[in-house]
Amino acid sequence: MQVMSEANAHLEYVTRLGDNALILGQRLAEWCGHGPALEEDLALTNMSLDLIGQARLLLTHAGQLEGKGRDEDALAYLRDEPQFRNWTLLELPNGKAKHDDYAITVARNFLFSALQVPLWEAL
Repeated sequence: MQVMSEANAHLEYVTRLGDNALILGQRLAEWCGHGPALEEDLALTNMSLDLIGQARLLLTHAGQLEGKGRDEDALAYLRDEPQFRNWTLLELPNGKAKHDDYAITVARNFLFSALQVPLWEAL
């Protein structure tokens, strides 16, 4: 069993937070122009932008912790799928049927947000 150093654990954790925000932000961006109503469409687009901003901040920090000269773009777009550390729930596809899948999107966002509130407060 390999023991992870504190510095590696910190990097892994920050990368996971960044990947979670990036992947969910991209999934929500897929609703742009496809929401069941204009208000929902705009709300999800704004949430997506907020998550992408969080991902940029966290992945920039992860790149600095890593010390290999990789920036947020390299960490976000130049890694293979197995290198991402996001939760599987966040990458599940939105689907095709707008109204049924919109409910799933809302439930996914609720679950993610319900965890994020105490997580950010604890950090």
